[in-house]
Amino acid sequence: MTIPVHRIDEPAVLEMPPASQERALADLKRKSVRGGTITLASQGARVFIQIASTGVLARLLTPNDYGVIAMVLSVTTLAEYLRDLGLSTASIQKQNLTHALQTNLFWINVATGLALTAALAATSPLIAGFYHQPQVLWVTVAMSASFLINSLAAQSGALLARNLWFGRQAVATISGALTTLAVSIALALKGFTYWSLVWGQLAGTAITAGSLFFLSPFRPGLPRRGTGVRDLLKFGAHITAFDFVNYFHRNLDTILIGRFCGAGLLGLYNRAYGLLMFPMNNLWTPINTVAFPAMSRLQDQPTAYRNYYQRVTGLLALLSMPCTAFLFVASGPVVRLVLGAQWAGVTPIFSVLATVAFVQPVISLWGMVLLSQGMGRRYLHIGILTAAFSAVGFLAGIRWGPVGVATGYAIATYVTSYPILAWAFRGTSLRLRDFWASVSRPMISSLCAAGISVAPSGWLRGYEAAVEIVALGAIFVPTFMLALWCLPGGRLEIQRALELLPARLRLKWAAQ
Repeated sequence: MTIPVHRIDEPAVLEMPPASQERALADLKRKSVRGGTITLASQGARVFIQIASTGVLARLLTPNDYGVIAMVLSVTTLAEYLRDLGLSTASIQKQNLTHALQTNLFWINVATGLALTAALAATSPLIAGFYHQPQVLWVTVAMSASFLINSLAAQSGALLARNLWFGRQAVATISGALTTLAVSIALALKGFTYWSLVWGQLAGTAITAGSLFFLSPFRPGLPRRGTGVRDLLKFGAHITAFDFVNYFHRNLDTILIGRFCGAGLLGLYNRAYGLLMFPMNNLWTPINTVAFPAMSRLQDQPTAYRNYYQRVTGLLALLSMPCTAFLFVASGPVVRLVLGAQWAGVTPIFSVLATVAFVQPVISLWGMVLLSQGMGRRYLHIGILTAAFSAVGFLAGIRWGPVGVATGYAIATYVTSYPILAWAFRGTSLRLRDFWASVSRPMISSLCAAGISVAPSGWLRGYEAAVEIVALGAIFVPTFMLALWCLPGGRLEIQRALELLPARLRLKWAAQ
């Protein structure tokens, strides 16, 4: 059976005369490298701010405070997907984007944001009743304002991304993150409990949106007819549908734990998930920023496309797999160091989720493969499959609390990895052996290092958290490097990593 595909508009770089094509590819490479550099630096700054925020606020607030916010976020995250309707992505990918068309998109974004703000505020009593937490009502009303604020800058941010002005985007996002941190800590010190997180988030959102609007040259006019907005709405529907399905994949665990286990245990789960997945997500973003445009333009060159995919997957595996394997071994001292001793209940949840993060980043590259090939419908179908299996895992594990939910999630991730990759690669130049060839050496080396480090982790208990982490790292890192060096092709793996990870994030083009 042939699966219908939805083709994404791409600049016809490969149809140019050879000389023009070469110049276009060289310019695209230069912009991609520069964009990756800026994005990596921006992500690094945001990671630092997030770690600082987590470390400070975890000592000022309680698990119940975080649980209340997590309950509201589980609902607002879904509404956030609906706010944009995929129109920011559509405007970035639209080959001939006129000011009149973008103006219409702006007003659609604003109307949607206003409607969601009103709807969420109106349903806040139902949300509070569902969780049996009265304080959720006014928190929901307050946080609903973020939809209107974000909608005002959606097209401004899209234009910055379309023009590859990543520096301006970085200024806006970092300014917002710093504002969130400063306001949240200041209010927490004054005893505002969970409200410190609410007002900090709203202040950061306002600063980010305002910065995007003023740093972008886009200024909306009055809406007009006949601009071709209908085609972009259809394209955005594919993205919105996937995001809607993906919401259940990412948030059903939070909803179930909040409903059946209470705010305290939800706070533990929320901190464990956030602490582990934040660095993983920040590894993915700069790599995806550089790799996705390149893969889109190499889609008609099977050999170059396959080589590029293997290099990107190998790089991500080399970064994420040893990191999560070490976090699994050192879960106890890491939690004590970052969150504090009062969060000891996070440790078993953190350990189980580390087994998910061990493979999830490299498996998740299937999405980049399908979108770069223009297979939007298959992208949605696989999203539905992933969400369904995750839901089964969450429901099966809820009787054992947060640890059971995390275990169900891990089992679902590993069970679906093979069919997802096989389905995603079908009809492309990629094969499953390309995936395994890219991840096998980092995977084996990480497992070897983790296995050898487990016993010393028990002997080191009782020491200061920082001392325990340093000691485990002194065992884990050399073991990993030695195992990788001894494996067939391991030396080449290290050499390629050194080529791919200088300061400028020089992801080399496979076509060269």
